[in-house]
Amino acid sequence: MDIVDAQIHGTHRGLEATVAIMDALGVSAAVLDDWPPTREKLPSGITRYQFPFSEEAVKRFPDRFTYVVRYDPADPDVDSLVGGASKATGCVCVRIASGLDFKVMKTGGHGKVLDAALKYKMPVMVYPGEEHKTLTEYVRNYPGIQFIIDHVGMGVERAALPNQLQTTIETLLTYAQYPHVAVKWGHAPRLSREPFPYRDLLAQLRRVKDAFGVNRIMWASDFTVTTDHHSYGESLFCIRAADNISDNEKDWLLGKTVRSILKWPKS
Repeated sequence: MDIVDAQIHGTHRGLEATVAIMDALGVSAAVLDDWPPTREKLPSGITRYQFPFSEEAVKRFPDRFTYVVRYDPADPDVDSLVGGASKATGCVCVRIASGLDFKVMKTGGHGKVLDAALKYKMPVMVYPGEEHKTLTEYVRNYPGIQFIIDHVGMGVERAALPNQLQTTIETLLTYAQYPHVAVKWGHAPRLSREPFPYRDLLAQLRRVKDAFGVNRIMWASDFTVTTDHHSYGESLFCIRAADNISDNEKDWLLGKTVRSILKWPKS
């Protein structure tokens, strides 16, 4: 099976260790997000991000890695930066998912980033936290952008609170009506109230699959961040070994969807 992880922060472990861990679990490829980020503060107060880890990974393992980029929404050069990223080897997506982004989410201020993503046909991953009203506005205002909702749409810091599994899924399902919205199934075991293999969560995954279609859901581990709750293997094998998901559905969830949506064909 061609297993593709839709999110890894490889900077936590280093490139060689990341490759070794993926090999141990049979993960073919992964989408990288440089975090903690390499960034600088310009004299104007604008934050500029660099992506050295991801660029090195793509250079050394071009068949195994792609990466996402992020920008300060107030940067006046966003258009040219996104334009350059759209042509960069291995760069496949823009991501809105940092403390800086959350402040702007409250005011819906990512217009420059989204305008550039639309212009250069870049998908956009969004971690909404609790800002679903703003994300819904983005989705409605930019039907030409392929959006990917991070972490099942949950607020990760709230996942352990009562009833979060049900409320998170109900909120997520409101996006199913928009055909240009996909779901990143990452951090999902946090929502389960049962031990591995998280059967209550798998029952909700069936609801999400029925609403979105299996070709709009992509598995992600974010394994360097989830170690406080579940292992990389538990994140993967709760789906791979599930008895209520067909082999064809597993192929899409664990690889085909992310390759299709990010236009990253298997080498």
